[in-house]
Amino acid sequence: MLQVARECSAGDGASAARLLSFGEICLLASELQQCYDKETPQPPLLSKLSEKTCGEKKRIERKMSKSSPKYEVFLGGSCNPTTWRQKVAIPMLKDHGISFYNPQVSHWEEALVEVEYQAKQTASVVFIVLDRHTRNVASMVEAAYMAGCRRKLVVVMDSYTGPGQLINGEPISEREYQDLTSGFNTVRDLVERQEIPVFGEITHALNCTAKILREDIYPQDLGSEDDVKPVKYPYLQLDDKLLKIHDAFINTNSEQITLAEAQVVYKMVTNKELTNEELQMIVAFKKGIDIQELNGMELPLGLWDILSRMSQRVIGWAIPRRPVRSISTSSSSSSGSTTSTTNTNNSTSGNSGGRDIYLGGSVGERVTWREELAVPLLLKNGLSYFNPAASSRCSSGRLLPMEAVLMEHSRVLLFVITDTTRGVSAMTLASHYIGLGCNVVLCVQMLTESSLVDGEQLSRHALKDYNRGRTYLVDQAKKDGISVYSDIQEALECAVAKAQAR
Repeated sequence: MLQVARECSAGDGASAARLLSFGEICLLASELQQCYDKETPQPPLLSKLSEKTCGEKKRIERKMSKSSPKYEVFLGGSCNPTTWRQKVAIPMLKDHGISFYNPQVSHWEEALVEVEYQAKQTASVVFIVLDRHTRNVASMVEAAYMAGCRRKLVVVMDSYTGPGQLINGEPISEREYQDLTSGFNTVRDLVERQEIPVFGEITHALNCTAKILREDIYPQDLGSEDDVKPVKYPYLQLDDKLLKIHDAFINTNSEQITLAEAQVVYKMVTNKELTNEELQMIVAFKKGIDIQELNGMELPLGLWDILSRMSQRVIGWAIPRRPVRSISTSSSSSSGSTTSTTNTNNSTSGNSGGRDIYLGGSVGERVTWREELAVPLLLKNGLSYFNPAASSRCSSGRLLPMEAVLMEHSRVLLFVITDTTRGVSAMTLASHYIGLGCNVVLCVQMLTESSLVDGEQLSRHALKDYNRGRTYLVDQAKKDGISVYSDIQEALECAVAKAQAR
């Protein structure tokens, strides 16, 4: 909602874009309070497979030996050259008498794949550290998946220092720094969307892990007494009402509206009547007089007067409004802003009724599969879609609630990870929704030595790291019965067939 308010803010210039009106703040506060008081439940995912389908199709897993040991904690996340396991985690877990599995070994062999998989599946808590000294690609994909599976997950996140930081002795470029930071931001949003707190310190996270095991609770149950603040109701969407108000107000083609028009706008948004007495209260407050002194006085109302009325409050002035551009509910999977675009998504705005296919995955100047392949095929088959790449983009990687809702109101989620991008944020999104049990189609193209990403040649270490993330994603998807392709056209045809079947 704050993002939409910023986009629609009155005034010009960068400073105006950082300001919110009193009316917007009132509306935000009252909407939040109402949702908290009602304990608003999370809406169902349109893309989620049925329990019967999940039972038949998802979880195509390797059978685990009955003698497989069950560790209390699986120490996942950043490996070489990090030392957080040996120096911090293992000594603390031993002090607490907690058993653990450490996947970081001096000599790795193929047989350890199965051992590690079983340890992760049977562990009571999955403990994942994303450390700045590695690219963390596979670890980000793993954390996003585990959050989707609703495992007892403890996540510790560091942050990259900036372009030029050394990873494996190599300085990362500005673009790679942005891609890795975007991946971190996406992971954080996905984890917190499941009400799981994200930790900044390993020792704090380990102490809370001990409490989770000791009291048999979930990380979501931690509170202020643990110095933890989980995100409550992270799925709430508060932007719809603000968008409706702006749309209704702009239809009057005026910076201010009459009292009669105000009643119409109010009813359009709330389906309720705004009484003459309530209108008189607003006018009287604006004039600084008692209602008895009005004597039928007519005073135009501004947009923010209407906003404040929606929040059961009044403000004493009308704020002039510049013409508001038509706001599209499309936003990018790696965007930090909601942008104004024409409707290129072959469907109406909002999330009523849902869309057939979400066109997720890699974005960038060299990523053209949506326009060249997907859209023509979907139009030919009469299918609606949501294209997150239709709007202007930035590199923050934040998953806006608006986009998450649009994604979750698509019947089939298609993710295409191309060989021209690092694809970190896109892979974490795909992994998370696979973990949630959604109807996903996946296309993953491996990077090669000749691959150019944003005009940059990848080093041998970087190539290995980004392909490791791709391999992890493909392997996990196949275990869960997800259709995986390397050819985009084949993946599109599969997504179309799934959408038509649903």
